[in-house]
Amino acid sequence: MISFAPNKQFLYAGITSSFLLGILTFFVSRAEFPPDINFAACLLDTAFQIAFGFAALWIFRSTGLAGRLEPFIDHGTPSLKALSTLTPWLVVLQIALGAALRYKLMGAMSHVLGAMLVGAFLLYYATAVMGAAQAPHLARSAAISLLWLVLIQVLLGIAAYLFRFSGPNAGLPETRLFTVLHIYSALFLLANAWVMAYCIPRCAIPPSK
Repeated sequence: MISFAPNKQFLYAGITSSFLLGILTFFVSRAEFPPDINFAACLLDTAFQIAFGFAALWIFRSTGLAGRLEPFIDHGTPSLKALSTLTPWLVVLQIALGAALRYKLMGAMSHVLGAMLVGAFLLYYATAVMGAAQAPHLARSAAISLLWLVLIQVLLGIAAYLFRFSGPNAGLPETRLFTVLHIYSALFLLANAWVMAYCIPRCAIPPSK
């Protein structure tokens, strides 16, 4: 059974991630911005979400779990190492598109198309990792979590759009619950992607020639 002893780094990382989560919750559920500063608010919102992803990775690194990973053979083409490096940045791009939609800098179509493309990529990526890493490898568990988070993200995204941007109560504060939950799922999806990007290059090895 894998275990770890909490330390100061773990505590600091947890405090940082909680602080960022609180700021993001305020941004989405409470804050209103004049149209002329929506672009700056969008950038700041996206930056806080990226920072949360790194804080979550900091939490993981502080546990020392990455140092106990068993190697597995990476038969993928492209390699899982390459896919793991690309994945977090695709999630960041989708997060940025979502923020642009919330601050009315663009329409919903770009975000929906991005969700379809990034979602399909994540499904392929997670399936490839599951095929290479056998249970109870941490990378396989992270890939399964990634699949569930993608599903939750899609369902919450649909609910957020229906309740926030359509219907007679569109735009009212009480309709933002699903938007907040949608963002939370995106945050944990990004955190999961960063953890996999950190772990997989350290345990995926190319096949012997």
